[in-house]
Amino acid sequence: MPASSIARPHPSPLPWARVRGVAAASAVVVFLGSAIMAPFSMTGALADGGAAGFERQAFTAGAASEQAVDVEVPAVDTAKAAAAVPGGAASGALYTLEEFMFSGVVNWGGYKFTYYSQQVLPGSGLDIPGRHVNEGGFVSDADGYLVLAGSAPKGTVYETPFGAPGKIYDRGTTGNHLDVYIR
Repeated sequence: MPASSIARPHPSPLPWARVRGVAAASAVVVFLGSAIMAPFSMTGALADGGAAGFERQAFTAGAASEQAVDVEVPAVDTAKAAAAVPGGAASGALYTLEEFMFSGVVNWGGYKFTYYSQQVLPGSGLDIPGRHVNEGGFVSDADGYLVLAGSAPKGTVYETPFGAPGKIYDRGTTGNHLDVYIR
């Protein structure tokens, strides 16, 4: 047989395989050893006043001679505040018409309030005795109830965050969603 056709075994990668295996095992030992020993090294570093020049901190509350923060809230006359805002809300209102229109939706008392302009349904479109626009800009009936649209029976009264209770006069929403008629 010719010398070139003799099959020689390929040099074995065995020495490098051993080196990689030893390196991987060493890395695992270092990693696990660090993880296992970490709690002990931290307690040792902080015990007895600390190590390496670190001092232990302690927080204690001392008696204060005077109040550091003013927690008093000045009283506000809501009637004067509402009167000061043109088109402001009635006494006891949490939202003015302008605030309501700016936000578009008010979630209050478990209800979702949106607004609906009476200009869409002017005049006698609804049978509302004494229908008028109150000083806050909300459409009201003769008894001062705000005009609401909802799925409850007509005549149902709801508390509102707009300074007066409202009464259902129209349809157009469902569930806890109420439309409030505005100017």
